[in-house]
Amino acid sequence: MDKTNKLLLPATILIASIVLGSFFYASQVNKQRSIERQQEIKLQEDRRIEEAKAEQTKKEYIAKRRNECYNIYLQEKKNWSNVEDFYYSEVRDICIVRYKSSGPAKTKEKCEEIIKDIWKIKSDSFREWIWDNYRNCLDNTFSKEF
Repeated sequence: MDKTNKLLLPATILIASIVLGSFFYASQVNKQRSIERQQEIKLQEDRRIEEAKAEQTKKEYIAKRRNECYNIYLQEKKNWSNVEDFYYSEVRDICIVRYKSSGPAKTKEKCEEIIKDIWKIKSDSFREWIWDNYRNCLDNTFSKEF
């Protein structure tokens, strides 16, 4: 019996140390995961804030360019009697003022030749430019880009 008592105390201490060590290790792993989750959430929040700032900056730029375009239109309307309308192209980042043409109008078939292969074009800005030319052809207008 004496021998069992001598082994029982060290075995109990060893088992208790293993159990306590396991709990300590598990709590440290849990704490590390929690910290990593918080950091990931913070990074996502920072990304969203940056995207929102970039979007706001883009909106402000577009609003400024549209206002400039409107002022160009007003100036052109003062200088020329054939000014019809204007618009700002976000894709091409240009102001387009449209004027009524004094030349003879083209037929619809002639105008459709302009866009016959538009679907093959990959560039959005070039595709928009072709649509502008097509519209000018149909409406008997011409455009000037600023």
